[in-house]
Amino acid sequence: MKYDEVLSRAWKIVWRFKALWVFGVLASCARASSGGGGGSSSGGGGGSSLLPQSGVLAAPDMQFPGQIYQWMLAFQRTWEAEPWVIMLIILALFSLVFVLVVFGMFAGTMGRVGVVRGAWMAEEGEEKLGFGRIWRASLPYFWRVFFLILLTYGVIALLVSVLLLPFILLTVLTAGVAAIILLPILLPFSLLALVFFFGLRVWIEQTIVAIVGENLGLFAAMERAWKLLIAKPWPQLVIGLIVTIGEGVVSFALIIPFFLVFLPFLVSILFETKVALTIGAGLSGLTLLVYLPIVFAACGLMYAYIGAVWTLTFRQLTAEYILSSERNIE
Repeated sequence: MKYDEVLSRAWKIVWRFKALWVFGVLASCARASSGGGGGSSSGGGGGSSLLPQSGVLAAPDMQFPGQIYQWMLAFQRTWEAEPWVIMLIILALFSLVFVLVVFGMFAGTMGRVGVVRGAWMAEEGEEKLGFGRIWRASLPYFWRVFFLILLTYGVIALLVSVLLLPFILLTVLTAGVAAIILLPILLPFSLLALVFFFGLRVWIEQTIVAIVGENLGLFAAMERAWKLLIAKPWPQLVIGLIVTIGEGVVSFALIIPFFLVFLPFLVSILFETKVALTIGAGLSGLTLLVYLPIVFAACGLMYAYIGAVWTLTFRQLTAEYILSSERNIE
């Protein structure tokens, strides 16, 4: 396989057809909605208090900055006077997260389909690829790819639950002794899990290309991608490694400036005046508005390029696979 040809050709396609960047932004929504976390805390009744009168929490030497203390004090008073308000806020936050996850799955699916379809059409010789043209050409494949992604998330969630829940229960029941005993086993097991999920990602990416590029059904595309992975594993694993490392480096480079963006706000909460907080929040907000378009453009370009790379990889490997099969028949 000609790696340099695939990587350079994918860049030329993405740079020429800027509409793919929009689908790249949509594709990034799938990555964002697939991860997340949360936490909660609860308090008892009686004379307990979230914040003592001195503003000290958990440790006698830990003093909270003025604004943080005021916010926590306001939260405590609201919880004690009208707990239903806090419950409504929590419910609204969970509802918002749910809506964002659902939107991310739909938008992300359309983005991934659009990137693959656009790159495939560009390789077929299309000269004009606008957003509307790619969107209409991508619609017939949407639900097949959506169910593939949904099935993937379900299988991953099931595997993680089956593998982690027994370990968590043993750790809790044995007060952490099981974790210490199983540590030598967990390290190589974690490495195997990492390799497994890496291979799964390669297979899923190629399955999406098989659906969109060759108009195959869901299970036919899964079989097609699996046979290709077995027949030619190393080129796909190398491309997967290149894509994963590149995605990680770019994502890290985009995340770092966020700390600088929110630095004025974080500094302002150390002061006890609303003026300082207003100035800090204003500076961070304006900086965020300037930086977000850069992030969107970079994410769109990155995920459009990743989708194009997988598309061209599939096309080149299937062409080689067909040629090899014909030679074997002869």
